[in-house]
This record gives sequence, C-alpha cells and structure tokens, in this order.
Amino acid sequence: MKTLLATTATLAVLSMGAAWAQSATEPQVDEPLIEETTPGAAMPADQVPETVVPQAGLPQAGAASFLAEQQEGHWLTSNLIGRNVLTPDGDSIGQVAALEIGPEGQVTSLVMTVGGFLGLGARQIAVPFEAVEHITSEPGDHQLILATTAEEIEAAPDFKTLVQKRQEEEAIRAQREMGADRPMTVDPASPPSTAQ
Repeated sequence: MKTLLATTATLAVLSMGAAWAQSATEPQVDEPLIEETTPGAAMPADQVPETVVPQAGLPQAGAASFLAEQQEGHWLTSNLIGRNVLTPDGDSIGQVAALEIGPEGQVTSLVMTVGGFLGLGARQIAVPFEAVEHITSEPGDHQLILATTAEEIEAAPDFKTLVQKRQEEEAIRAQREMGADRPMTVDPASPPSTAQ
C-alpha cells in the first residue's frame, strides 16, 4: 500500500513539473492595459487617441458577415487540439498540438506531439494537413488517421516555429559575437600546430 501511494505521489509531482515549467515561462504583466477613469471625466489632451484612418484594401467596418451555427461535416479546431492521431491500424501516433494556417487562411499543416512519457521527452512534428484523413463514424465521433509507420515518425524532423528559429539564430549570433570578442586562450600543454 505504501509503495502504491509513493508511486502515485511521484507521478503526480512529475506531471505537475511540466505545468509549472510552462507557467513559469509566461510573461508577467504588472500594469493594466486599460486605465480606468471616473465616469464623465474628461480625458487629458495628451492622452486623447489619434483618429485611425483605414488603409486601402482592408475590410471596412460593417463588411463582416456572421454565422449562426456550425455546418454539418465541419470540424472545429477546438475539437482537434489534443485529439489523438491514429495509424490505419488504430495505434496512437501522438496528439494534435496546433494547426498551421497559411496567408490565405487555409490550414496547411497539422502539428502533433509525439513520444515522451508524461510530457517528458516529447517532441513536435508536422505533416501536411491533406495527409491526415478525417473520419466521422457517428456525429461527434471524429478520428484523425495518418498512414505512417513508427520508423517514419522516429525519423521525422522536429517541427520548429518561427519564434524557435529566430531564438536559435539569435543564440548563434550571440555565440559568434562572444567568440570574436574573446581572445583565444592557448593551453601550454598542447599549443596549436602551425602549418608550414
């Protein structure tokens, strides 16, 4: 019984570690974005917002159309995030993490989290959205099927977001700048060889 309790407590701590790590990286906002004023009070002249003139080519106010309900056969992205992606044999590959949307508004790729245990060691990969088969066996029961193998999943490259790519580029640039500013240190026990 003590072993069961100890194992359960350990799994609970491990699963909370990822949640704590994610919440610790979120930016903290100290000041409110909107400052409240007394009703009826005049706004100081230096804080009056500028009048924004709409740019040419952008939709004008009143041009939007609204929909009252979801259409039959349409899926909501909120129902896809976290859903398992399966092989044709019904084996789970991973879970949907995000959908990538192109500049024209079309969904271009499906990003999924694969591997790992309790969030540790997991990585993200992506496939073209058209490669995933969407099956509705009965209303409300959606399945995502991807024809692939475990070997192909293992060999798939990690999916990098634009933010991750920029961070890597900045880290490489900073490392190069630090290397250029530092004088080269020579170990007397193994001096550099001179080519002649």
